[in-house]
Amino acid sequence: MTNTTNIQYLSMLERFTLFSDFFMHAVFSRNRKAVQLLARIVTGKKDLIVVEWGLEVKKGFPFFRNDRYDLFIIDQYGNVYNIEIENTLQSIGKRAFHNLSVLVAQGLKPGQKHKKLQENWVVFLTRKDFLKQNEPFYNYQWREDRSRQKLKTGGHIRIVNGQYQGKDALGKLMHDFHCTNPDDMFYDELREAVSYFKKEPEGVNTMCEIMREFERKSENKGRRQGRAEGRVEGRAEGRAEGRAEGRTEERETIMRNLYAKGMDCPTIAEVTGQTSAQVEAFFKAR
Repeated sequence: MTNTTNIQYLSMLERFTLFSDFFMHAVFSRNRKAVQLLARIVTGKKDLIVVEWGLEVKKGFPFFRNDRYDLFIIDQYGNVYNIEIENTLQSIGKRAFHNLSVLVAQGLKPGQKHKKLQENWVVFLTRKDFLKQNEPFYNYQWREDRSRQKLKTGGHIRIVNGQYQGKDALGKLMHDFHCTNPDDMFYDELREAVSYFKKEPEGVNTMCEIMREFERKSENKGRRQGRAEGRVEGRAEGRAEGRAEGRTEERETIMRNLYAKGMDCPTIAEVTGQTSAQVEAFFKAR
């Protein structure tokens, strides 16, 4: 890894927050206390104990769509939680409903009665205010249309407002999620977990390796696409065009992936060797 690349990675690392996808994954993958703090606050369950948890957990059924859940938790009572950290509001309702449906469908073993079904929670923690009503969160449950009486399903969908700035526990949590400097965080559990990856040499090296591996996979994908296009042409001109298009596709793939991970345009420009104006124009055109 060159010194220039190291500097780029370190610059990116300084700007990461808990809304940055693979940084969030790294932080919560190794710290039960941080996971438990997050789960307690976003659900309002102060006595919730995390018994099992995992990141990027794959859920689904054969021959149907499988999804990877950002954070999957089981508590001391067997209740199940899926917490998603979101930078986009696209299809939030249908995605939340699909995630909940999969959890519920996998909640009973053969022969078990329906009364054994535990609570299932899907929480989408969104960077922006979903309904723009400045509420801390928005709950969705099943109710009868006229009487408004709740249907007892044990299923919960909650969308948490990442822009909420109240002085309560959730407001402090959202403040910490936006922090780039762990020293500015309210919660010790998050400060400790984030500091490891931002300040401790071992943690910093781990994050640089994650970024390098991510970038390498994106580059390899672009090269494969470029070579395939060159073979189809079957001529030197076609190969040259394929390589050029492959390089363009490679750069665009990296840009899209980094943007999806929560990085801003100036950071993407540093990684891809472009100006911020070029990066902004690329995303604006799409």
